[in-house]
Amino acid sequence: MMLSEVGERKIIEIIKNLVRKGKVIADFDEDASIFEVGKDKIAVTTDMGSMSTHFTTEDPKKIGKKIVTSNVSDILAKGGMPLYMLTSIGFPSDFDVDFVKKLYASMDKELKKYGAYIIGGDTNRTEEFVYSITLIGKIEGKLLKRSNAKDGDFVVLTGEIGNAAAGYLMKMKKLRGNKVFLNAQEEPEINFELCKEIISYANAGIDISDGLAFELGEISRLSKKKIIIDFDKLPINPKLFEFCEKNNLDWKKLVFHMGEDYQIVYTTPKPIGIVIGKVLKGDGVFLVKDNKEIKLKSKGYEHFISN
Repeated sequence: MMLSEVGERKIIEIIKNLVRKGKVIADFDEDASIFEVGKDKIAVTTDMGSMSTHFTTEDPKKIGKKIVTSNVSDILAKGGMPLYMLTSIGFPSDFDVDFVKKLYASMDKELKKYGAYIIGGDTNRTEEFVYSITLIGKIEGKLLKRSNAKDGDFVVLTGEIGNAAAGYLMKMKKLRGNKVFLNAQEEPEINFELCKEIISYANAGIDISDGLAFELGEISRLSKKKIIIDFDKLPINPKLFEFCEKNNLDWKKLVFHMGEDYQIVYTTPKPIGIVIGKVLKGDGVFLVKDNKEIKLKSKGYEHFISN
């Protein structure tokens, strides 16, 4: 059976069932692995990618920023603060040294926002630009596991959704659209101050890099709860609807299933941030629009299938 027939999530499940289980607080079902070192809870996430799969730009400054953001969102989703990053990066031999300088300067600049540092790694010769990042963080308060959502929690977001998907389509299909979409795709931003505020109250968290519907589905599945989302409260840029109508695109696919926004969704007893819904008894994720309740499929971006 080919990888393209089973997809990334099935492969992860196969691997999970093959390997021995260590003494950890959280592993495969979370944005980051969590374990204790003394009395400290340490969060570690790893991420890999390549020029052809993960980027719509060859600008090393934008690439560096996106690499950092995509890893930081995993740590913040667990209620942790980023500390140290290890970078293993492969470059073709004909790359200019200036690319390497700009890439690392960009990553360092972005990490500075979070008080984190690059402390080492590895470089190698490869056929195309590839990277593998390990980011280490520390959880000072409550660990925000995907399974911790509580009845009555508000579902909150940290920023607009669907923009990065629109930016991706602008580049890949040469469509015309607003610059805000390209920025979301190539230079994603995290509202760090808002995240810190929400984290102090939140029960559960997950980053929405693979699409809001899939990520909410994971919280619903692991917490054994029903999640109701209010369409009227979703932070969707009005220009996104214009973009979709003009290009004959389904806005629901961009908003719920394509991902790449690197925003974070939390569940919290306090209505803080962008409130989009509630956690209730039951199961599944539902969208309320025009007084109708529509079940959302737990579908999102998946390597080996989506690309």
